Amino acid sequence: MELENKKRILVIGACGTGKSTFAKYLGEKLKLEVIHLDKYFWKPNWIMRDFDEFSEIVSQLILKDEWIMEGNYSKTLRVRAPRADYIFFFDFPSYFCTYRILKRNVKTKLGLEKRDDMAEGCSEKWYDWEFIKFTWNFKKNIIPLNYRVLRELNYDKDKLLIFKNYREAKKYISSLKINE
Repeated sequence: MELENKKRILVIGACGTGKSTFAKYLGEKLKLEVIHLDKYFWKPNWIMRDFDEFSEIVSQLILKDEWIMEGNYSKTLRVRAPRADYIFFFDFPSYFCTYRILKRNVKTKLGLEKRDDMAEGCSEKWYDWEFIKFTWNFKKNIIPLNYRVLRELNYDKDKLLIFKNYREAKKYISSLKINE
């Protein structure tokens, strides 16, 4: 699949799948700005932005000519997907996602990993049980909503790549040939 002519790319799916890392890699290779939606959704100290305000921000961000936009935020998928030239959808098993966020949590808290994809003033919490529960239930509660929205939008299946596990995403990255 030729990515070099793709100027607006969505990276969506479950928490803990590596969406941010994947988006950063693509951004570097394609020389496109990476927009992490978490930076716009959260205010300092994990305060949620009002949905209408967030929705307006997203509506402005998608007007840019070029971007890689990373983050699920299903409620804004209806406006983001039609602007995207391509969508990478991470649909991994719940146990893997939960394991990965727990691992990320420990690595971040111990200073072994730095998160630059988060909003200012939102540092990783030690075992945020609400987020763990959200992640565990993501495949059951949110993933079907994403599929439904894409189906209702009649999104072109040729412009959509679904990764069902980490191995598939890793294989895709290693096969990617982008002119430097």
